Amino acid sequence: MNWINRMSRNENGDEEKNYSFARWMSWLFLVASITLLIFVYYRAEIIFQGTMDDRYFKYYLISLAAILFWGVVLRLREEIQANIVTVVSSLVVGLYLVEGGLTFLGLEQPGHRAEAESATKAKIAAELGIEWDKRSKLEVIEDLIAEGVDAVPAIWPLHVLQMSDNFLPLGGIAYRTTVGSNETGRWAIYPSDRYGFNNPDSEWDATKLEWLLIGDSYTEGVAVQPGEDIAGQLRAITHQSAITLGKAGNGPLLEYAGLVEYGKTLAPAKVLWVYFEGNDLIGLNQEKQNLLLMQYMDEGFSQNLISRQKEIDALLLQAREKMLVKSRWMRLFAIRNALGIDRINYDYDVDFDYSLFANILTKAKAGVESRGSKLYFVYLPQYKRYNKVVSHDKFRKKSEVIDLVKGLDIPVIDIHQEVFANHPDPLSLFPLRSDGHYTADGYREVTKAIVENIRD
Repeated sequence: MNWINRMSRNENGDEEKNYSFARWMSWLFLVASITLLIFVYYRAEIIFQGTMDDRYFKYYLISLAAILFWGVVLRLREEIQANIVTVVSSLVVGLYLVEGGLTFLGLEQPGHRAEAESATKAKIAAELGIEWDKRSKLEVIEDLIAEGVDAVPAIWPLHVLQMSDNFLPLGGIAYRTTVGSNETGRWAIYPSDRYGFNNPDSEWDATKLEWLLIGDSYTEGVAVQPGEDIAGQLRAITHQSAITLGKAGNGPLLEYAGLVEYGKTLAPAKVLWVYFEGNDLIGLNQEKQNLLLMQYMDEGFSQNLISRQKEIDALLLQAREKMLVKSRWMRLFAIRNALGIDRINYDYDVDFDYSLFANILTKAKAGVESRGSKLYFVYLPQYKRYNKVVSHDKFRKKSEVIDLVKGLDIPVIDIHQEVFANHPDPLSLFPLRSDGHYTADGYREVTKAIVENIRD
């Protein structure tokens, strides 16, 4: 007999089916489905302000279908209703058992989509004679904290868009040991500067700043060791001061906002707008839906972040606690992570707001030149350009982007043309010859090309 439909006996010993528990469970599942719909709406429309609709659309469908399903179940005969509750309850219990197993194996950690993927990289690294650190980011941070190091995960603007409606940090937590990602066998760990960026803090006190960089993770250097990123290579090659404002996940609007907030107090000789073809245009499509970010297109708007670092640290430390919390099992995080359900599809067959992109670059150029600086546009190619046959001008709309920038009279440094197209083995400039950021050697070649082009 069904475990939910326990038989109760009356005073005469007759057996009677008691379906009250099944009906109670049906109502519970209905309420849970409604709660899920409210949560999805909160995340999609309030936290991410409609910028992640492609991610949350499936959860809208799931919650709405669940509400309809349980509404129908409650109108069925009690015996059928009890059988359905039994099956669904067993399924839920099974899912959480699987979730527990995946969590135990460490697959719930961000950046580790599957244990198989990590094992594959470790195997490739072993074949190449490269030692591979198999710890998760959380384990690295916990080990550092156990050693007395005040370590934090790298926290980016996209992580905190939902935490405040009128305050958006664009830097990081100041003066902390910051853990990035592991693509080369070693975790990228750097000490953050006074504003939470990946720079030696002394660079902000330089009497003459030669280089200022804005961009995303390629500009931040999240996958290489301190000094191996572009800004670090610039310091090593030119023996000049360089500051990077790069943060992973930044698109053109976030990058411009960072330039407004932190560049206004600086007078660098050269400003490098480091553009990554893999996701910058897609990032702009998402960023323009954020009302606070769009205010940076208004003349004179600023959050005065450079004088609010204590507030920034407090907010980002809250974000850190949420990132390190181990209760993601409630949302079946490990299962969704292993299946890649929430992976973002970087679809370049969509329309992009070239007008907004041009407007951002125009304002950036005007602001840079008003401080006596020169703006350069550095075009970075991605791995997928080299692991398959592509039309290099059309790939990721490269020719359209470069023509737009040149039309604004901004010098372009095409790293595909200057470095990768002429390299005998371009895949060697990527970690383990696989998809990811550049290696230290890759960044060195990129930096040399930048310096030589500007000197010429």
